[in-house]
Amino acid sequence: MTLGIILLCSLLVIIAFASQVAGRLDKLHRRVSSSRSMLWGRIHERYQVATQLNNPEINAAVSAAKKEADKRIFSANHLLSESHLTQKLSWCDLNLEIRRAQQRLQDARRMHNEAVRATRYVRSWRISRWLRLTGRAPAPNFVDFDDSLFPIQNRD
Repeated sequence: MTLGIILLCSLLVIIAFASQVAGRLDKLHRRVSSSRSMLWGRIHERYQVATQLNNPEINAAVSAAKKEADKRIFSANHLLSESHLTQKLSWCDLNLEIRRAQQRLQDARRMHNEAVRATRYVRSWRISRWLRLTGRAPAPNFVDFDDSLFPIQNRD
């Protein structure tokens, strides 16, 4: 009789904990999705500001990055073209507007990668794996490209 009560209580605790973990995973996946959208918006903002520089090399790098993004956003080739654009921007005399856009892009990428790190951490828990609490949601991926080739001095 007491063994049955202990097992029932243990089962209820496990179910309650699994429910909390599932809710947390859902919230983290939404956070990753939101940060990914924000990151794409910041990349697009940088495209717009960079084209206003009227530099042919930068315009070519922007169009190459857009072309890769149209094929598949955040693919290896797209991230490589974003790094190439950053490199081209670092060689130019930049105004405050492009520096601010670059800083916002860096912040958005860091925020996205932090959300991905937290999500992957909770997905790695045994209870998440054993009870398949992630459902069919794919594991989120980090977005890594070189966006820090020049220091941002003014953060007004």
